[in-house]
Amino acid sequence: MDNKKNFSIKTGFKCFLMTNILLAIITAIFFINKSGWQVDGSTSVEMFVVFAQPFVILLSIIACFKPYEKIKKIEFDKEQLKEWIALLIAIILLSLFSLVFLGVNIPFPSTLIFGMLSMNFMVALYSIIFHSFAIRIYEANFYRGDKSLLDNVFKYLSLYLMGVNYFVQKQLQKLPLLINKLVAIIFVLFLVWQMFIVVNIFDQ
Repeated sequence: MDNKKNFSIKTGFKCFLMTNILLAIITAIFFINKSGWQVDGSTSVEMFVVFAQPFVILLSIIACFKPYEKIKKIEFDKEQLKEWIALLIAIILLSLFSLVFLGVNIPFPSTLIFGMLSMNFMVALYSIIFHSFAIRIYEANFYRGDKSLLDNVFKYLSLYLMGVNYFVQKQLQKLPLLINKLVAIIFVLFLVWQMFIVVNIFDQ
């Protein structure tokens, strides 16, 4: 009975489902810019999804084990005008930021994907050494208590800039130190590889 409590396939499946939903959204964004793909761009898109699966499966297996790291849901109060304004401001700011990547021939809105990967890569690199502190930085920005307009803007910016890394680091938190660091390094290399694939999707 204790073993059942210490291992939950349901929790692992939720992790697997959530990460694949994110991959599906990313793939849909790539398809918006299909006219800008290289001749073998479809192969690169397939590689982006397929090469993500081993890490997704690894993360899902880790998620099965206790303690189960529950990630708080994104609070969105659709009745509050400031929530919509904050979301709009965040989208505009992040869209403008992502235009920097037009310089490597990645069209908008796929620039948003490359921006998300690159920012999470930098935070993931930092997390190898300062694991707990990186988690606290995200939570301090994402789970602000006052819920002012600025708080909500920071919430959405944090989700984009650090959300993927936060989700991964929360799962790695339960691992022994050496294994934690090993998987954290694999995660950094994984992000670099995915960034490389994104660049190769589009015409050079």
